[in-house]
Parts: sequence; C-alpha cells; structure tokens
Amino acid sequence: MKYEPNKKVEEPVKIDLKDRKIIKYLENNSRQSYSHIAKKVGLSRESVRYRIKQLEEKGVIQDYKVVIDVSKLNYFNYHIFITLNNPEIDIEKELIKRMKSLPFVRAIIKFSGDFDFEIAMIAKNVKELDKNLTELFHGMRQYIKKQKILIIAKNYVVRNLPKNFLEFEVKEKIKPSKKIKLEENDLKIVLAMKDEADMPIYKIAEKTNLTQDIVSYRLKKMKQGKFILNYSLGLNYHALNYQVYAFLLNIDPLYEEVDMKLKEYLKNDPNILWAVKTIGEFNVLAYICTEKSIDLHNTINKIRTTFKDNIKDYKTVIMYKKYKYTFVPEHLLENENL
Repeated sequence: MKYEPNKKVEEPVKIDLKDRKIIKYLENNSRQSYSHIAKKVGLSRESVRYRIKQLEEKGVIQDYKVVIDVSKLNYFNYHIFITLNNPEIDIEKELIKRMKSLPFVRAIIKFSGDFDFEIAMIAKNVKELDKNLTELFHGMRQYIKKQKILIIAKNYVVRNLPKNFLEFEVKEKIKPSKKIKLEENDLKIVLAMKDEADMPIYKIAEKTNLTQDIVSYRLKKMKQGKFILNYSLGLNYHALNYQVYAFLLNIDPLYEEVDMKLKEYLKNDPNILWAVKTIGEFNVLAYICTEKSIDLHNTINKIRTTFKDNIKDYKTVIMYKKYKYTFVPEHLLENENL
C-alpha cells in the first residue's frame, strides 16, 4: 500500500458529493474497478482513480477490509470492555502492544468515558474463551478495575457509513448462498489480503504461493458461500468530520416483538453505524456516528423515549483511537477443522 493505514489527520478533509459517492461504492465493494465506479458516479476512469488516491493520501481511506463470517468456522465473537486502574502511560503502551500481538484478538479500541478499551476477539466455546481471556489478561490483572464481557448473538445493523452520509443506498442483488467446503488455502488467501482487500490477484498468488487461477476460483467460491461477506473500507471518521460513540444498552424484556421493533428502529436511524444483540450485562451494543453532538443526543433521546418501558440502563463512551481492527484474525489458521 502506498498510503498510511493509520495516518494521523489533524483537521477534517474537505470532500465533495462525487467523493462521497465514490466512498459509498467502495464501501459496498472495494474490489470493483475504477471503470465500474466511473459509470456509476459519472466521471472518467482516471478521475475516479485520482480521487481515490487523494482520499488515501489524505488519510480518509486507511485500508480495504475483507469481511468474513467467522461462524462458518464455528467461532463466536466476543467483546470485552475494560476500565483500567490508572496505569502509567508506558505500562498502558506495553499492554496495548501485547494485546495487538495476540492472534485471536481482532480489534482494540480506546475510549474516553466509563470504559478505557474495547477488545474484540474470537473463540469457539467457553473453554477456549477462558483460555484466551487468561492469555489476554496475563500480567495485567492488577491494572484492571472492571471488565464486561459480551457475546455477539446477532446483527441488527452492519454499515461502514451512517445513513446520513449520503441520501441513497447502494443496493446489491442478494444471491442465494451456495454450500462451500472451506480449505486451508482459503484461509491463506483471506489472511494475505485481510486489510488489503483491493490487492490484485497476482499479488495474492505471490503471497500465498498459489496460482492466479486458484486464487480467483477460491475467492469466487468463498463469496458464493458467503464466507466472504464483503470487501469494504477502513475509514478515518475524524477525517470525514465524524465522531464515533459506543452505546451499550440494557433493555428488558427483549422479547421477539421488542427485538423486531428495536432492529427496525436502529436500521432506520440516520446516525447508527453498527448494532448487534448481545448476551451479558448489556444486551445491545451499537456504534453511533455523528457530525454534531446534538445528533448523538437526538439518537439516544429517541431510543430512550421509544423504548422507555424497556430500558433499564445504558452507557455511552467516545471512541478515541483504533489500535487494531480486522475482520480476519490470524487465529483462523489454527483451525483444526480444515
């Protein structure tokens, strides 16, 4: 990659409607050609290429993500929220460095507020979860004030951009899933391109010691089998003048009727970026993405009003920095089922 994956951006970057449309189409499929995007946005191929390179160089686009369904390998997603006991900066840096190196950790996010960190990780069962947590917290127990563990049960909303980013949605034809038997080569391929989803076929072949025909065929099979869900974007929300907040909600009872109502509400809210149903002290986790603080207030206030008879508790924390964020943790290569 010629751009910097974690480039620091001091001030928001000015982008126009054409840039927004390009970002929107890349969010939907970051492997599509410049020519294909050009037809959609009404620009020349070279103009699209130039604009994308500018968005990369300015730090708006940080990388290109391969999004996979880890449940097809019998993994569950867990999110651990941690509050530290005021450790020194050097100790915190060392903790972050060690957590980043763990192959089962797929995301490390720092917050300002009631929680200091959110750690996303995978495990197949309670026994493996316990093993991973022991390894995660090794040598840092004395620095942890409190922790909350949430199991991701199902998705409500999955977006890379809030609905208010653009007035239209890119609609893709939903094709029926085809059964696929995953192979070890499949994991090698997605690991090779996990944060470079735009990587050319020839380069993937070089990195995996496979032929280009095999790579192309397996990518097609993984997409048809919905193991690969999407090729999306890693965005710098600050560069787009957005702030992201984690919203943890304890809503009871979350019966089927309330569950369906909540899903529909979150799906239609213009500021909701991502939302899931969870098992734990909080049973809903959502990311709210806004340009103005009043938008955050409006979203939370409307949720509280709409579900006033159900909400028991909630917390909101401000996302400060992502130290690691991938949908393809290295731990997948240790899968014994392949």
